[in-house]
Amino acid sequence: MRSQSETIYDILKEKIVKGDYYPSEPLTEMDLSKQYNVSRNTVKKALLMLEKENLVTIEQNKGARVSSHSKDEILEFLELRSVLEGFIVSKSIETFDEKGIDELKILLDTMKEHIANKDLLAYSKCNHRFHVAIYEACSNKTAVEMTIQLKNRMSKYNTKTILIPGRDQQSFKEHTMIYEAIKAGNKKKAEDVMKTHIFNVRTVFSEYYSLLF
Repeated sequence: MRSQSETIYDILKEKIVKGDYYPSEPLTEMDLSKQYNVSRNTVKKALLMLEKENLVTIEQNKGARVSSHSKDEILEFLELRSVLEGFIVSKSIETFDEKGIDELKILLDTMKEHIANKDLLAYSKCNHRFHVAIYEACSNKTAVEMTIQLKNRMSKYNTKTILIPGRDQQSFKEHTMIYEAIKAGNKKKAEDVMKTHIFNVRTVFSEYYSLLF
């Protein structure tokens, strides 16, 4: 059974990752304790747990705030993600079965429909599920955990690049190439196209950061 602090931690983490809290938004112990009807000590423990995951920054005499990241930090995250996700997709090919590959194709077809309907938010959600399906097939859970932690740290920024004109079509093309490499069982090709995909996201961040944020 999870403790009250762990429960509050789960709630706050979900809100941060979903973007319900904006970067640098203060998270006051008193307000949160009233909102969730728990003690301030319970909230404090939850905030300390979030700080360990770099989702919250706690300063003495100033309290806790949702972590924010500079452009350079985000570019560093994406550079590291390209290596990790390239490795993950390569490893996933060892365990992907026919059912898993079929599920990727269904997601890909749905992503295509969302582009046609200009529903970029729904596209981003399918994009997320596409990557999660690859994570779930990867036997190296340490690499997956590191990648998810990086994605959580930049959760507020994850869906922004799809708003750039033409990025939806390019993104779909990249995901199609990833799917085809997985289906063919080509580990080297899958790794290369995944790295290219993440680096293209990084390039969009670099070129359009001032417009997006």
